[in-house]
Amino acid sequence: MFRLTGVVLQVFILMSPSLSLAGVKDIGPREPYVAPLYVPPPPPVSRLHLKDNGDGTISDPDSGLMWTEKDSHAHLGKCLNWRQSKKYVESLGTGGYDDWRMPSMPELAGIYDNTKENIASMDHDPEYPLGLDEKFADGAAYWYWTSDYYKTDLSECCARTLYFNTGMGHSRRITMCTKGGVRGVRNAK
Repeated sequence: MFRLTGVVLQVFILMSPSLSLAGVKDIGPREPYVAPLYVPPPPPVSRLHLKDNGDGTISDPDSGLMWTEKDSHAHLGKCLNWRQSKKYVESLGTGGYDDWRMPSMPELAGIYDNTKENIASMDHDPEYPLGLDEKFADGAAYWYWTSDYYKTDLSECCARTLYFNTGMGHSRRITMCTKGGVRGVRNAK
């Protein structure tokens, strides 16, 4: 027994030729660890069951809604502000139907698909893929106007939009249109 500054240190040494101290005799060269090959997980499965009707429309049997295959940007090659978007959808005759309208935020959010990452946007920028099914037409806008309009004392305020590269909703002045558009919807039932 040794005393070092008030601490008792007990040292026991066992000496036996057949005894291994904490695996000391086991230490030595070993085979290098080889990690198993990375197998990526399967791609996520979409919750949507969209059907291409072959007439410029896409049906969502789960919601009972029908959508235009082309949004206003894919159709016209330009963005539209909120008022222009409202007139655009009201004048559509896609698929032989004349009851197209602007979607509400929940309706539009219903076709946002976070399992998709396609570059079908107007500028095909791979940095900003769209959460939009491939059944929808190429040349799409990044965000869409909704029918959710807020009347205020301001003359240019405001309507809700949904960004299809992030899934986030925003309020925008109704005169804005950079990289935006509208996708027509109608009740199919």
